[in-house]
Amino acid sequence: MLIIQYMTKALTTWSVGFFPYFEVYAAVAAGMAMKLDPVSSVVWGVLGNFTPIPLLLWGYSRLMRVPQLRAWLLRMERRGGQRVKHAFDRYGAWFLILMTPILGSWTIAVVSPIIGIHPRRILLFSFIGITLYGVVTAVAIASGMSWFMHH
Repeated sequence: MLIIQYMTKALTTWSVGFFPYFEVYAAVAAGMAMKLDPVSSVVWGVLGNFTPIPLLLWGYSRLMRVPQLRAWLLRMERRGGQRVKHAFDRYGAWFLILMTPILGSWTIAVVSPIIGIHPRRILLFSFIGITLYGVVTAVAIASGMSWFMHH
């Protein structure tokens, strides 16, 4: 595969993972659908899905100064704040590992610092969770494709 083709597919996979509501599953699936190899699909999908977390943790106060973004971020806080706090208090790190890809990296990045989760924990456990879901998604897709090709 030419480098320009690879980079186009990689950046598309990254972009799908980056935007809210698509998450790592859609990114990995998109990468594999474009014939990107499973490892590259996972790497780019994970990086895309993880990128908003450090960006939001670092730039949250700046983003809150933009009225449209402030309204959107406050809606995310209201939507997930109490549920995230209750679950984190009960399950700790396992909550972030298992739920980041389900609730969304954007939601976790916005809500977690507000409820007192240390940024290093958010970064580490969210990255682990996103990576695990990415690998499971790639294995499921590859296994399914393999099963269909042999039956």
